[in-house]
Amino acid sequence: MTTQAGASVGAGIAPDASGTATAPAAAGARGRTWWPGAVPRGRRVTTWWTYALVAVPTAALFVLGYRRRWICDDGLIYLRPVRQILAGHGPVFNVGERAESSTGALWQWLLTLVTWVSGTDPAFLAVGLGLALSTAGYGLALWTTCRLHGGPASARLLVPAGILVLLAVPPFWSYMTSGLESGLGTFWTGLAWWLLVRTWHAGGRTPGAVGASTRTVGARTRWEPYVTAGAFGLGWLVRPDLLVVSVCFLAAQWWLLRPAPARAARLLGAAALVPFAYEVFRAGYYGVLLPLPAIAKEAGASDWGRGARYVQETMGPYWIWPAATLMAKVAVQRVRATLRAERHGSRLVSATGPTAGRAGVVLLAPVAAGTLLTLYVMRVGGDYMHARMILPALFLLLLPFLAVPATRLAGAMAGLLLVWLALAVSPLRQPYDLRGSATTFNVRSSDVGYTHDHNPVRSATWVHHWPRLPNANAMVAQAVHAGRPTLLYFDAARRPHATPMPAGSRYHVVMVGRHLGVTGAAVPLDDYVNDAWGLASPIGAHLALERWAWPGHEKFLRNHWVFADWAPPAPDATDLRRAGVTRADLRAARAALHCGPLAELNQSVRAPLTPSRFWHNLTGAWDRTLFRFARAPQEARAELCGTDRKSGGSVGSRKDVEGEKGERETLVRDMQ
Repeated sequence: MTTQAGASVGAGIAPDASGTATAPAAAGARGRTWWPGAVPRGRRVTTWWTYALVAVPTAALFVLGYRRRWICDDGLIYLRPVRQILAGHGPVFNVGERAESSTGALWQWLLTLVTWVSGTDPAFLAVGLGLALSTAGYGLALWTTCRLHGGPASARLLVPAGILVLLAVPPFWSYMTSGLESGLGTFWTGLAWWLLVRTWHAGGRTPGAVGASTRTVGARTRWEPYVTAGAFGLGWLVRPDLLVVSVCFLAAQWWLLRPAPARAARLLGAAALVPFAYEVFRAGYYGVLLPLPAIAKEAGASDWGRGARYVQETMGPYWIWPAATLMAKVAVQRVRATLRAERHGSRLVSATGPTAGRAGVVLLAPVAAGTLLTLYVMRVGGDYMHARMILPALFLLLLPFLAVPATRLAGAMAGLLLVWLALAVSPLRQPYDLRGSATTFNVRSSDVGYTHDHNPVRSATWVHHWPRLPNANAMVAQAVHAGRPTLLYFDAARRPHATPMPAGSRYHVVMVGRHLGVTGAAVPLDDYVNDAWGLASPIGAHLALERWAWPGHEKFLRNHWVFADWAPPAPDATDLRRAGVTRADLRAARAALHCGPLAELNQSVRAPLTPSRFWHNLTGAWDRTLFRFARAPQEARAELCGTDRKSGGSVGSRKDVEGEKGERETLVRDMQ
């Protein structure tokens, strides 16, 4: 009896809840039963139920995501490099300056490919592709979890659990689109989960297993671990913080396979191949080891208190804490049952061969990844976009328990979760429409208000409704058609002004970008957008972090640096007064730009990319990534040029304190 059960499980048939293996499929079915007609009548109901358990929530998530489809200003940031690549200028935000403004490298290149093939507005494609990838990721993840716990080939009844949380929390729906890399991240997570569970099941598909062809299975199992490791390793390129997920899944793969040292090295090489190759390209081309947003947001900084508030501002308003308590009970029961089955060698563990008895590793890998990702998000202080950064961690924590086998406890918890879902989406819970706090900002609500469109999905919609700048389009058009180069900058009250640049300037128009995405969409590709927050500005990204504000909006590039880079040698006194720049600060900033590491930083991104320049960038990337300089010009000149710092305009002076206060007030006005 034991031999028969083991062979059945080895053929890919999960045992029923009593621990007795069910009969294998008919000969020639290769041990799989994908269609209810191929399943004995006694299991057709549970088979159809499993299909419905996957299809209905996935379809519901698609509808919910579609109803909240949009592209945010940060999503538009991806589109200018896409257009630059297609125009032949390379993966840059501005022609002539190699700055990586895209946090997710894979998302940037995927959008480039799809835009090149279709010739459609990349904003519209980013929304549609994000929705498709998110839906596929959620569906694949739910299907994989069902397969982990028995699936349609088993008589085991499953009940919904974690999937109900996704259906109840609106930010999950909003970030199915948004134009950001969130959709790709969801799909990659679902794919990685499917590959991990497949690796666990692969123990039963060794050559010689029932219903398996030795030649076919042998070839597949020989290459499949390397493909799996390669897919796990892509997390770094999907989004750098997903590296912790890659590490956890690779560790789980190693634990399941227990490869010999030589094979383990090859698997590690497969995982690192693409990220390492891209990192070499990044270091040589851009001169740094991280995308500029990671440097600007100081991804290695620490602010646990702000991060904890960020998590609470996601968990509290959507009533997630009660659901988290119920899910914890479900998870603990499931992990205990699995570990107990492994200890006693129960046939409830439905893999055989090298991975038999290691189901606990499969369950705990995404939980560990989600926990580490949560801690990382808390450590860096969260994000200015409400809920966005914590959603991948929540998804990972729920992943093994999106659906669970029906037990008395699981059934009771599923019933309570359904009640919670009904309450969470009912009018009893007040809509969460926070426009701004010290920690986070509801970007979607703000963007809908900016664009006067519940579903802004086109670049033109954003450019037409430029946030808080009704005359910006006219100013850009006037500057483009002006007879001489023009700098467009802002005063402390966020009013735009124009001033001439030197006649020999490289760009005809330079515009300071406070809303970087829409500015990049409006300014012609051969002109320059001077990012005010460092996401696309090498100078701004490397400013020292001297104060805390909303994440990603703490390194405001003040006008003395903008004027030092672009204004004529003797700017008009009226422009200096409007910009809040003294001539002493202007001289100090210009001197600092030509001294030491800051001058070398500018050369690394603006000098022609020759083989020697690439090598110099590559070998100096580590030091360049760590380099920071004071944002006060006279202090920066003292540090970089070795000169004495003068008192006027230095850090701590009354003028600087007042300027910093004005920056924060302007930031609040910008976001609201």
